[in-house]
Amino acid sequence: MITSLAEYLSALKGLESNWKLDNQKKPYHERENLWFRGQHDAGWPLTPKLYRKKFYSADENEIRQEFQSRAIQMIQGRAPVDKWEWYFLMQHYGAPTRLLDWTDNPLIALYFALADNPGGSDAAVWALNPWWLNKQMKKGVKGVILPDWSEAQSYLRDLEDAFETGAVGGEWPEHITARVPAAIDPPHVDRRVAAQSSRFVIFGKTHDLMKTKAARSRSRQVEKIKIPLKAIPAIQEEMYFCGITHSLVFPDLEGLCRDLCRKCSG
Repeated sequence: MITSLAEYLSALKGLESNWKLDNQKKPYHERENLWFRGQHDAGWPLTPKLYRKKFYSADENEIRQEFQSRAIQMIQGRAPVDKWEWYFLMQHYGAPTRLLDWTDNPLIALYFALADNPGGSDAAVWALNPWWLNKQMKKGVKGVILPDWSEAQSYLRDLEDAFETGAVGGEWPEHITARVPAAIDPPHVDRRVAAQSSRFVIFGKTHDLMKTKAARSRSRQVEKIKIPLKAIPAIQEEMYFCGITHSLVFPDLEGLCRDLCRKCSG
């Protein structure tokens, strides 16, 4: 467990060292950097919303169809141009999908673990090497996949094809052929996606990342860093001092007003 911002950053440096990350530039100027995910409750699994109990019988195809039909009139900027942009937009605004949010900014992840924490449990930040994760696909992939790569197509079918082969929910989806989760980079379909340095893991037939064979092995490169409940207020103050505020993470009027409320409250 960590009890300060300094301890948190030290723990992350320790993981980078233990996992022997190669930070030299790769093709397309990528680096083998860690991804992070903050969670209010340290006991929560690494499971996307669509695979959680509440949405066990949900029909993903129906959700995608209704979202695209009704959201188009609400989009103020550029409308999504393909299935992947629609899917990432759904996830970003809270619809149940097989995507799990991550970020390549460790302070953003810590913000999400601590902000509006309801109390009652320890928080956590997960650290993941996305290059390690995608090696589990066993398709010769080096690094994070992109939506237009052939390796991504087994995770998301066109709606017309998906409706022909069945829904997602409960048992394994018939129209999804991918098995293990994969790290995938999103297009910046929304300003918040860019501000939060958003990255995603998309799930296939596996419902929990930590139940994969690779994640149960000693050589895994995904770990949980716990933040005890009693340490949360002090770390929040450290974060605010470093400029990790609501308006940084949510660069809009809502974020500005939340900053003003914090500043003016007693």
